[in-house]
Amino acid sequence: MGNLSGKVALVTGGGRGIGRSTAIALAGAGADLAVCSRTQAELDEVAEQVKATGSDCFTGVVDVTDRAAVERFCAGLVDHYSRVDILVNNAGGGLERAVVAEADPDLWRRTVEVNLFGTFLFTRTLLEHISDGGKIINVSSGMGLKAGMQASAYNVAKAGVHIFTECLANELWPRRIDINNLVPGPVATSTFNRDDPSARTPTADILARFAEAPPAHFPEFERVKHPDEVGKLALWMALRPEGGPTGQTFSLARRPL
Repeated sequence: MGNLSGKVALVTGGGRGIGRSTAIALAGAGADLAVCSRTQAELDEVAEQVKATGSDCFTGVVDVTDRAAVERFCAGLVDHYSRVDILVNNAGGGLERAVVAEADPDLWRRTVEVNLFGTFLFTRTLLEHISDGGKIINVSSGMGLKAGMQASAYNVAKAGVHIFTECLANELWPRRIDINNLVPGPVATSTFNRDDPSARTPTADILARFAEAPPAHFPEFERVKHPDEVGKLALWMALRPEGGPTGQTFSLARRPL
């Protein structure tokens, strides 16, 4: 698909799922990687796969809502690589799935912090170190573009990510930095393990489950994607030439957003 040799990419939430696939896709195109997540064992596995492509990999355990932890990780990254060319703000998740009247205020706030504040915090901390002409890819959701039920925290957080992307596109245009949203649509990740989102159900098992019994609310033409498909879209976005799209949304969802 192209060549990212000589580029440095950071993927947040890169220990599993979409983040893991994105990191490996970028490394496969030649980029050196920085990857953070909350679990060292997962980071070790990703680093091994990245290094198998011939790329370097800098890792760190980070809570994306912890300003001090983010600043320490970013300082280490800059010391290791000196700059970032591609920032993929992927860390996120829906932690509160109740109607507003029954929502846990702590989980509601945490959902917004992980999805929106984490995206802001990494971007703000690294902004002076992002190369002119670089790329920022914010992993968002179609749920940020329409109202829903039982997921108000996630809807609100991803709506914030969308407008944050557009604000950045306006502000960073003079530096030729392109900032776009990536909407994965439904993907075979731990998101579908509602009883235990931390469970590491094999991707193939999740795909098989939904092929056999698609969720009732899915349109007939929608399908659950493999995380690698999202990684390929992120790679395509990272490879756009300078002066390409910015402030836009690219989606794998098979329905209008």
